[in-house]
Amino acid sequence: MSEYLVNIQIKRMEEDGRIYYLATSDDIQGLVVQADTLSEAIKEAECSVKDLIEIHKELGNPLPVVRMVEKSVKARNLNIPLAVPC
Repeated sequence: MSEYLVNIQIKRMEEDGRIYYLATSDDIQGLVVQADTLSEAIKEAECSVKDLIEIHKELGNPLPVVRMVEKSVKARNLNIPLAVPC
């Protein structure tokens, strides 16, 4: 199994008083995920990326994601926004 690094942008959106999160990526064409919470957006984006990679493999298309995870790298930095009650 191969592991890839995929840069995903998640934007907090508000429309008609409703807040939602929109996930897209410049790394993999076709990724657009909308969710009610940040954690749902991350989870759904991960599933969608896996599905999109499988579709590209089945069609014989070159994989859109080119950055492989280095086996020697044990840790990554991740910025996670947290809502903390006042």
